[in-house]
Amino acid sequence: MDSTQLARPKTPMRRILLPLTKILFDASAFLIVLAAWLILKFLVKPVRRAFLCSDLNLYHPKPPKNVFPTWLLAVCAVVIPFFLIFVSELVRWFYIRRQNQPKLVYSLRFGSRKFRVPEFLGNLYIVLGSYGFAHVINSFLTNIGKVTMGRLRPHFIPSCFNVFAYQGFCTNPNEWIWNYTCIGEDSSSIKVKDGAYDIRQSFPSGHASTAFCGLIFLALYIHKVWNYRNLGLFPYIFQAGCFALAAYIGITRITDNRHHPTDVLAGSILGTFIAIVAFHYVVKSFQRSINLADLDENEQAETEDF
Repeated sequence: MDSTQLARPKTPMRRILLPLTKILFDASAFLIVLAAWLILKFLVKPVRRAFLCSDLNLYHPKPPKNVFPTWLLAVCAVVIPFFLIFVSELVRWFYIRRQNQPKLVYSLRFGSRKFRVPEFLGNLYIVLGSYGFAHVINSFLTNIGKVTMGRLRPHFIPSCFNVFAYQGFCTNPNEWIWNYTCIGEDSSSIKVKDGAYDIRQSFPSGHASTAFCGLIFLALYIHKVWNYRNLGLFPYIFQAGCFALAAYIGITRITDNRHHPTDVLAGSILGTFIAIVAFHYVVKSFQRSINLADLDENEQAETEDF
């Protein structure tokens, strides 16, 4: 259910209370999870996993460059969905104003004072706020898996030991190697150089989880919003493009020898699950907003705030 349908009032004007305390708690939750992700990403060393020198899955060469570098992932899976959602809400808002339809107004409450917030900004807060929080949660959970699993990347042996051939390196194929130090590692308790430890953070794929989190959220948004705009099959083309791009990003992580197939599968499932949960929260938020807006001011004062 899209925000236009949910926000269509039965009365000339609907007002929804938006307490400042909710915004502060939302911001605090965002910052806490963001800080936890940054600590896991840049400070915590991954678990040291043993390996068999006879495991040929760890001898893949590292390509000179990635098909989908991190900056391009950020553009395609974070920035572009953000931009499309913003533009969609902006177009919807202009359409409502042009049609002179009844409005939905958010009221920001600060103590006994209330400040009027336009529907456009209120809807953006719910949709884009949930979208941003979904990405932060996804990154946090992805890095928990990386540091606790410590799975070795397909190019682990060439990158760790600068060894590119099985012969001469593996004297006992059945022996598990526990005590090893990769090129660039240090003895400090805090990770100070990510490259030496990144080769031990294969599971799950961060590219896959980020791609599916952002693009599946966008696909769900398009399904609920664009399909009500008489655009024919055009929204389905965009949805198919979201799925195809997310899948392609995941596949490139395998062909680049950066991840095992199961790493990409796990990242895809994680990102998709978080996107579905986040968008479900968006729909429920709009539904609850309208339910509160249907009450008169006296009833609304006695009801739990949004």
